Amino acid sequence: MGLGLGLGAAAILGLANQLSLDRQRTQIEGLVALSADRLADMARRATHDAMLRNDAEGVRRVVANIGSQEGVTRIRVYNKEGRVRVSSLPAEEGTLVPIHSEECIACHGGPQPKAGLERSDRIRMLRAPEGERILGIIAPIYNEPACTACHVHPASQRVLGVLDVRLSMAQADAMVRASERQLTWGLLATGTAVVGLSFLLLWAFVLRPIKRLRLAMERAGDGDLTARVPVRSKDEMGRLGRSWNDMTDDLQRARGELEGLNRTLEERVAEKTTQLENTHRQMVVVEKMASLGKLAAVVAHEINNPLAGIRTYARLLRRQFAAGAAAPPTAEQAAETDRILQMVDGEAGRCGDIVRNLLAFSRQTGARLAEEDLAPVVERCRMLLNHQAALLDVTLETRAAPDLPKVVCDAAQVQQMILALAMNALEATPARGRVSIEAAPDGDGVKLVVADTGWGIPKEHLDRIFEPFFTTKEAGKGVGLGLAVVYGLVNAHHGRIDVQSEPGRGTTFTVHLPARQPEDAQAAAGESAASPAGEKA
Repeated sequence: MGLGLGLGAAAILGLANQLSLDRQRTQIEGLVALSADRLADMARRATHDAMLRNDAEGVRRVVANIGSQEGVTRIRVYNKEGRVRVSSLPAEEGTLVPIHSEECIACHGGPQPKAGLERSDRIRMLRAPEGERILGIIAPIYNEPACTACHVHPASQRVLGVLDVRLSMAQADAMVRASERQLTWGLLATGTAVVGLSFLLLWAFVLRPIKRLRLAMERAGDGDLTARVPVRSKDEMGRLGRSWNDMTDDLQRARGELEGLNRTLEERVAEKTTQLENTHRQMVVVEKMASLGKLAAVVAHEINNPLAGIRTYARLLRRQFAAGAAAPPTAEQAAETDRILQMVDGEAGRCGDIVRNLLAFSRQTGARLAEEDLAPVVERCRMLLNHQAALLDVTLETRAAPDLPKVVCDAAQVQQMILALAMNALEATPARGRVSIEAAPDGDGVKLVVADTGWGIPKEHLDRIFEPFFTTKEAGKGVGLGLAVVYGLVNAHHGRIDVQSEPGRGTTFTVHLPARQPEDAQAAAGESAASPAGEKA
């Protein structure tokens, strides 16, 4: 910018210098022309008397004296025909000057000779063979009354001849060249000073403030909002610096407010996360208790059958003991008694298995991650759901692949997932339908598939089935927590759950569980299991 400003100023100064030189040259040429005109007039006046007396020698002496002065290259007088009568160079006397030559063209350039000429028309600039410039001026010699009295010239002839004076422009050109050199050096000095001063002013008032502003902007870009620009002037750069300082003050204040909001937000997010975790745990408990309530009714029917059998066998044994009190029992009676006792033992064991599974499902413990085989979990779910399926006239099928890998999980929570999905499937399946529970390998983990041939889920509800308290069941038959709890338990095991459903053709839920849990999840589960709350549960 400074260089461009300096070059622009130098160009303007150069143009002004050239105009000044042209003006000076014109003035000097005008002065030389004026001198030549006066010299020509002086020569014409000096030769006036000699011409009236027709004294050619007198005219020649005057012309020779004037022509010998410094700067005068030639003076000559020629008549109206253009023949040189007198010249400061005697060799050209008597020669004829062509009418269209430089000396005559001023008067004879048109169809008729001009009677009078202005001084500017009488001046011409010539070039000597050696290259020197020569200024020529012509002075017409007019026919005066005194001439007509003594000489044979008609009164109608106005111009008798021409006095031609030529002056050398060498001295004038030397003066112009000297002035040109002086102006050129002055221009160089002035241009250098202007460029230097421009650079100094530009650096002081533009470049240095911009550099300070750029450094402050770089620091602010790196996150340092304390960067300020020193303001030492009230011009545009000063106002720009003050605007920058005000902007960084606002940004620093806004960042402080944002950091405060972020800290508050983090605290509130942590608080809400804790509340959500507590709510989720409560939801798990509520759903488990709801499922437990449903299972309790089924278990009551399931236990009633073996208890009725035990009661019947007990009455039979009492009769046998009453009948055998009078006589010892025979071998057949002893064998029958043993068979009855085995059946009682089997029925009692069946009741015990049902109660143990129910207790295991209802026990509230913290997450206990361990390497588990899911086949027994599937079998326990079958035992708990078998009687309910029989009551609903639905076929319940369970399959566990023989090569099923073990996974790190909480077996009770996995059982709760399967039970929640299977109980929903049973309730959604009409009589003579089918519900299947399958456990199969899934890459480095296990997939649990619960499928039914029930009513299916409408497409508009598929995106909301995992939302808490969303249910399509009739009032009093569900609170909408089952699938939400399943979704939370699957996420807690770092798995995923997929659902495919077609109205009228059934629904399939697929739970993918990884074989291993992240180390931080296992550590958190260990701490939860070792906590007083876990021990109390």
